[in-house]
Amino acid sequence: MLVEEILTTKGSSVVTVDAEAHLVDAARLMTRHNVGALVVLAHGGHLYGVLSEREIVAAMAMRPNAHDLLVEHVMLVGPPTVTPTDTIVDAMHLMTVRRVRHLPVITSRMVVGLISIGDVVKARLSEKITENLVLQDIARTAASLA
Repeated sequence: MLVEEILTTKGSSVVTVDAEAHLVDAARLMTRHNVGALVVLAHGGHLYGVLSEREIVAAMAMRPNAHDLLVEHVMLVGPPTVTPTDTIVDAMHLMTVRRVRHLPVITSRMVVGLISIGDVVKARLSEKITENLVLQDIARTAASLA
């Protein structure tokens, strides 16, 4: 299964935040849109970074007044990315190795989506269920022919 199939199912809308926004405003944006990460775009619409719940929690742990920090001081700059034609297995591997839970999906240097570890696990589970059903059907067919 490819990343583009996840985007087809979940949609390709991406919630973005300005690099100069305050962390508290970014957290409110995440809450309002019920997302775990925001994409930060540079001028021209190219990917600049990702701000996830993980970066916000780390900032809060290090500084009591972290809500006044700017997104650009906390975000993950130059995050790992995938393309729509990458496999979900490759995405899972990248998430594991780089220890991230969100991957921007890039085409021609532009962000066309954002996938989460939950999206990838759901797609992989669906893939395995389908595979299992096909194998059961083959086994039933083989047993009936024997």
